[in-house]
Amino acid sequence: MSLLAIGTIVFFIALAFYWRPRHRIDGSAWGLVVTFVLLGLISLWLSFNENYSNQLITFNHYKPTAFYWILALILIIFPRIGWGYPAKWIIGPYFPMANSEWFYLNQVLILLYIFLGILNAYMFLKFNDSVWLDFKESCYMNLLVLILVRINFIWLHIFKNVFDLIKQSLQKKTP
Repeated sequence: MSLLAIGTIVFFIALAFYWRPRHRIDGSAWGLVVTFVLLGLISLWLSFNENYSNQLITFNHYKPTAFYWILALILIIFPRIGWGYPAKWIIGPYFPMANSEWFYLNQVLILLYIFLGILNAYMFLKFNDSVWLDFKESCYMNLLVLILVRINFIWLHIFKNVFDLIKQSLQKKTP
């Protein structure tokens, strides 16, 4: 049995477990599923299509960078068009916070995703594939979880103060 078939079976079992008659799947979860499936299908298409097989390596290298930068763009655009803070959609039920705190968390996540995209690009451009894969599979996820936990519980008030100082200094400079 191929790895793709096993992954598909595990996905549908997890989806069936998550979906229950009185428990609907959130829109943010569907958005992530659609994004992962589309990026995975592009990878599979490039790997099975002989004309593009050498482009697969390039696409797989840029895929995490593109994903993180798309998340940063979503975090930038959605509040400006009045759709609220995407982080609140995902973790809002678990961490009740005021709207001002969601604003600061949104700003920090924008910086985090831009940084992670740059870090991924640096790693695959500077080092060979085995080092990049080891970093992506182990250090990258640990770094992401550590930073997210730190942001939510420890650094959020520090970032709030920093953003308030920046906002005040910009308001003083403009007449």
